[in-house]
Amino acid sequence: MAQYFGTEPAPANSPVILKAEEYLKTNLEFTWVPADSYKDKLNIMLASGKLPMVVYVPDNSASFVAACKAGAFWELGPYIKQYKNLRTIPDIVLWNSSIDGKIYGIPRSRTLGRNGIVYRKDWAKNVGITKLETIDDLYNMLKKFTYNDPDKNGKNDTYGMYECSYNGPFYIAVVWFGGPNGWGLNKNGQLVPSFLTNAYMEALKFWRKLYQEKIFNHDFPSVPGARWEDYYSQGKAGVKIDVIDSANRIYNGLLKNGLIPKDAKDTDIMDIKLAVKTKYGLRNMPTAGYAGYLMVSKTSVKDMNTFKKVMSILDKFGDKTMQDLFGYGLPNRHYKLVDGKIDPIQNLPAELSREISGVNQVLHFYPTNGGTPRYMTPLLQLQADMQALNEKLNILVPNPALPLQAMSQTYIKRGVTLDNMIEDARVKYIAGQLNDQGFKKVLDNWRKQGGDQIIKEVNALYRQYRKNIPYKEDLYKILNP
Repeated sequence: MAQYFGTEPAPANSPVILKAEEYLKTNLEFTWVPADSYKDKLNIMLASGKLPMVVYVPDNSASFVAACKAGAFWELGPYIKQYKNLRTIPDIVLWNSSIDGKIYGIPRSRTLGRNGIVYRKDWAKNVGITKLETIDDLYNMLKKFTYNDPDKNGKNDTYGMYECSYNGPFYIAVVWFGGPNGWGLNKNGQLVPSFLTNAYMEALKFWRKLYQEKIFNHDFPSVPGARWEDYYSQGKAGVKIDVIDSANRIYNGLLKNGLIPKDAKDTDIMDIKLAVKTKYGLRNMPTAGYAGYLMVSKTSVKDMNTFKKVMSILDKFGDKTMQDLFGYGLPNRHYKLVDGKIDPIQNLPAELSREISGVNQVLHFYPTNGGTPRYMTPLLQLQADMQALNEKLNILVPNPALPLQAMSQTYIKRGVTLDNMIEDARVKYIAGQLNDQGFKKVLDNWRKQGGDQIIKEVNALYRQYRKNIPYKEDLYKILNP
């Protein structure tokens, strides 16, 4: 069972799926569920106990953790190293995706150093900006992109950045200000959540200043994350603090909307920075290194022989043939080979586009970059280079509690309510509806209503699993506690 985006998933008679069945020497039967309703469908399936052989699980929600503990899925940890592709999963990703110190799913690979700042290079040139190194440089850029007519249309119709209900950009800034990525280690050797640190308050005050100066849109809490990038493609804002690979999507959107010259070089329109320096140096927030899991159900896979056959097929999903096939489709139908590299055909007819719709959602992408290399434009190459540099510079701040919080019994019971309490206060503080005292009162309530107990439980788990964490404590110490 897998999710799909768009209007329709690939049909069973898609030549891409038929080719995969020929290569794998097996029949593939997909249960497709729209991404918007996938979690609801999954919870219904988990409650019914009737699961297909392989299930995509998007996150470690309470229902998923409970299902693992109840024995709904095979524990994969003891077997992963037996398979040539699966054994390439990095230890840090296995740790991040673990539950109770065990591996229940094959994580779907994502680049750790994926976050950064993408911005309109042509706008920067128009307003006379030549550098983006520090937090002050960023503020200067945001302000000029708002008030100095960066698109030269004679109208006051742009923002420095565009915000939405997704809080990722704010939490990236918390790390810039010396805070933890989710949870970090204080001077007493205790893990604490980011919103209890000075760094969080510094980031909060910075965001409120931007709000008060109308440097981003005031309707941000009601803007859905799914539409966020559209505003950049419509030329309404110039700085996006997010995944680096959004640079090329914004460029293509601007091109499609006729907002930049057709012959403009992509790297003259968009540029990328990893992060901006504060007094705590250059720091950045990594991704978890994965996006959901592929799980093997015990309901449908009842014996060891069948389990090994399923694992063998999942391992082959990492072969070059499968990464090319489910990643891009068929040559000369869905992509062209240019100098031996894959160049996807743009604007495919609907019937051809549907043939590959959703199939990449069942790939785990291990080994990473295991398929035929993609043809790179200068901007695509810049994105790849910057992602690699993110990891090479050793500036990524890991979250040691990533797999621990979901195991806290109090978090399982009250986590959603408590998370919403903090998020609501964050939005109200930025919008000026809550002052420092009011925000502190919310934190006190959070502590009383279960927060202190979550901290206690997460730290108990930390002491239990500390030896399993594949990186040094220095990397997640809080610099601005």
